Amino acid sequence: MSPADGAFFGIAEDAALVPDLAIILPGGQTLLALSNLGDALPRTGFCSDAPWRAICWPAQQGRAGLALVGAPLVGTGWLRDQAGQEHRIAPSRAVDVAPAPLADFVRRNGLNIREVFDFLIELTAEEARPGDSDFAARFLSLATDADGFVEILACPDTGGLFAQGWAMSLAAGRHALARLDGRMKACDADVAVFSREDIPAPGMGFCLFSLEWRGTDLEGTDCLFYEQDGVLKRLEIVRGTVVMLHGEAAANHVRQMLPRLAGDGKAVGIHRRICRPRYQGVDTLSLTPLPLAAAFDAVFQAPSGGLLAMGWLLDPLRRVERVIVKSTAGLYAPLHDRWNPLPRDDLNAGFAGDPRFARLLDAADSTHGFVAFAPGRPPQGDEDFFLELVLDDGTCLFRPLTITRLAGRELLPQILSAMPLHDPALDLIVENTLAPFLAQLPADPVKFRNTQRPIPLSSQEGEITAVIPLSRLNHLQPMMALLSGTPEAGRLDLAVVMTRAEAGGMAARLKDLFAFYRLRGRLLLVADQTSLCTRIEAGLALAKGPRVLIWQPSVLPAAPGWLALLEAELAGLGTPGLISPTLVYEDGSIFHGGDGGADGALMLGYPRGWLARGTPRPMPAGAAQLALIDREAMAKAGGLRGHLYSDAMLHRDLARRLHEGGFGTWASRSVDFWMLDDLPAAPDGLTRLLETVDSALLGNTGPTASGARFG
Repeated sequence: MSPADGAFFGIAEDAALVPDLAIILPGGQTLLALSNLGDALPRTGFCSDAPWRAICWPAQQGRAGLALVGAPLVGTGWLRDQAGQEHRIAPSRAVDVAPAPLADFVRRNGLNIREVFDFLIELTAEEARPGDSDFAARFLSLATDADGFVEILACPDTGGLFAQGWAMSLAAGRHALARLDGRMKACDADVAVFSREDIPAPGMGFCLFSLEWRGTDLEGTDCLFYEQDGVLKRLEIVRGTVVMLHGEAAANHVRQMLPRLAGDGKAVGIHRRICRPRYQGVDTLSLTPLPLAAAFDAVFQAPSGGLLAMGWLLDPLRRVERVIVKSTAGLYAPLHDRWNPLPRDDLNAGFAGDPRFARLLDAADSTHGFVAFAPGRPPQGDEDFFLELVLDDGTCLFRPLTITRLAGRELLPQILSAMPLHDPALDLIVENTLAPFLAQLPADPVKFRNTQRPIPLSSQEGEITAVIPLSRLNHLQPMMALLSGTPEAGRLDLAVVMTRAEAGGMAARLKDLFAFYRLRGRLLLVADQTSLCTRIEAGLALAKGPRVLIWQPSVLPAAPGWLALLEAELAGLGTPGLISPTLVYEDGSIFHGGDGGADGALMLGYPRGWLARGTPRPMPAGAAQLALIDREAMAKAGGLRGHLYSDAMLHRDLARRLHEGGFGTWASRSVDFWMLDDLPAAPDGLTRLLETVDSALLGNTGPTASGARFG
């Protein structure tokens, strides 16, 4: 018994290896074939001074194997294995230069033909010599079972390979078809069969097509191979007798064969598609007398190739089976199985006078519009795009398309304006269509142009920057009152961020308040209509220390000394990231906090007394309202702004990126803040749309990790 890994146990010193066959390969190498072995051959070594490589298989009697010696060997030789032991090789019982004896040896010992072929290709490829690959190819043709002949080869305009002939056992359906191209290359082929009176049973005629087999050289194809029931079989191609067709001639031939073909619907359908008309740059859809009309309002393409298509299809007789966006560079993007229908009342009135649609349009049915997303593939430079409508009789209609290629989010307002904000299926449209497309658009770089220098509100700056996005002064005053006289007052540098319209003449008033409450800080003015994210990022640019505090005025500290506690807890965690306090409503119920269970179980609405004091617990995300953040960790996570489109889930996206970078998000169980009931106004339709997009991008199906939206 030989080792499981095929290692060499050794051969008795008085026993010699007697090869059944020695084949002198082109270039001077020798292939030895040995059978009736008790043990496996050594995989590597030297025969005399030439390298030795071998492989063995279980055979009908013992083991059989092949060995390649890097020199001519027809007489006695000596094998030296890796352990340094030497063993005599007796003269071979037969010597040849042709592959036929090797094929007989493989069949006689029941060896796997494909594995033998792969062994020949692998070893000869290491030192490629003229004729080596030809020898392997001729061996494969001789060793496989002949099953039939190919009589017609074709390359239709669709690309791929079409073959027709007869076989004794090739069944209808999908097969792994192979040809020789240095190595044996396999691809999927769909086979349909037809009866042949001139072929004895069980032989049948066959037609096969493989779209994967692109760029096939028909003249250089000698045999096709397929495997059935573990047996590798070949279909002969006799040069000089095979009809070779290209382009329209190939399509016409397949079209004539279609009525005779039998097989599953998919295989026959694939052959039917070979015969379809091809796009010739002509708008045949506009010229058709059929009651059909279609157009796109816009088709956008992301840099990675994804398509967002918005348009309509008027098809009262339901003749259209497939709607596909294609290109002359091979784009294939079906829309019919992934679009979301939309009402288009204008089309019924607009086509009421068209004689093609006379008495066919139902006033109660206006669902002719659609929006769809298709993954696509990266742009291929210059290519023409077109719409293909496949009808129920297999015919096609075409219309040229203009694709708008996007580099980023420059046309986001135009895309959003086309969304049906009041459609009851809007959430589904966002999840299936809009969000997958927007996920492929890279975020615009952060640019603070013409940023106002901060206005000092005190004579000194604090050591820890607290970024406070503010809209009204009365939101800030309770915070200032609670900070006054606390340890935090001397350490925090309050970076108040307001738009110019919100600030008005407030700078002088703020200076007076900061002096009165003995606080330190600065006022930073940003442009009107600036998003919350941009406001916070502008404030973060002022931070200098290792940590920064993001603090919205809707939460207030329950007791002084909270900053030192949060700092100590974050420093003691070992894993940098961010930490938030427990946020509690005035009635004592928890707004943000958890028990540290699986993924930081939320305790939204539980009484504060149910949450035991102790060490911080991991949470899915920090609180949107307040978090002490390690600046280095946030920088490595890509900053506050990720790839989202709204402000509502900035904290969730930041937490996701922190976790991906190996950082943590924590909730303190020793520091409490009061959560005020001054909730933000309900978002408008467009803001809600963007928040729904972000929810889909984050895979959010439940409450947010902090219990609320940002803002």
